[in-house]
Formats: sequence, C-alpha cells, structure tokens
Amino acid sequence: MKSKLLGLFSLIGFLLISLNVVAMQPPKEMITKVELGPVNPQLVKVGKGLFTSKCIACHDLDQKKVGPALRNVTKERKPEYIMNVMYNTAKMQKIDPVYKGLLAQYKNVPMPDPNFTETQCRSVLEYLRSVAK
Repeated sequence: MKSKLLGLFSLIGFLLISLNVVAMQPPKEMITKVELGPVNPQLVKVGKGLFTSKCIACHDLDQKKVGPALRNVTKERKPEYIMNVMYNTAKMQKIDPVYKGLLAQYKNVPMPDPNFTETQCRSVLEYLRSVAK
C-alpha cells in the first residue's frame, strides 16, 4: 500500500514538474519571412503525413468541416500566415483579425495547437502548395 502511494505521489510530482517546465518555455517567435521556391517533394511527403494525422479531423481539402477547406489556402493567404496559424495557434487566435473572423464563421471552435516545429509547419505548407489548383 505504501509503495503504491509513494508511486502515485511520485507520478503526481513528475506531472506537476512537467507542467511547470512546459509553462516556463519561452513563447515562439512569429514567423515573419518564408522563402518560397519550387515545391519540395520530400517536405510534401512529410506534410501529407502530418496533415493526415493532425489536421484531417477538422479540415478537408475540398469541403468545410469543423474548419475551412484548405485546398487553395496557399492562394488566399501568405505563407507566413499559414505557418503562424500552425506554429503560433493560440497567439494567432488572439491577435489576428482574419483569424478572429474565421473563428466567428466556424462557430468559435478554436483550433487546437498541433505542437508542430517550424520545420513541420513548413512541411504542411509544402503539402498544401502541392495540392492547390
């Protein structure tokens, strides 16, 4: 019984320390410049996997779901905007007027932070560039 309680308290302590470490992480910088060249096939492959695993529940390429259809988002929005929506999700929801308008349009359902690295965001951007018509 004592060992189970000790294990439980250890787990709770670990979780509290972990949460504090996460809370203490510095905020991510906004992405201000994205250099576009030819679509990178290696990043497209990674981006498609990320889109399929993290984004497809709320976003489709051609149909509105919980969030907007994304097939032509690269023609409608700047690459910096698209990457910041994925990289700085909570901040964009608070500060960006376009994003606030989308929230209102989609019943104020906030996008969960996908916790992507900047490279993962670029991969999803490349995938979205590759599927644009």
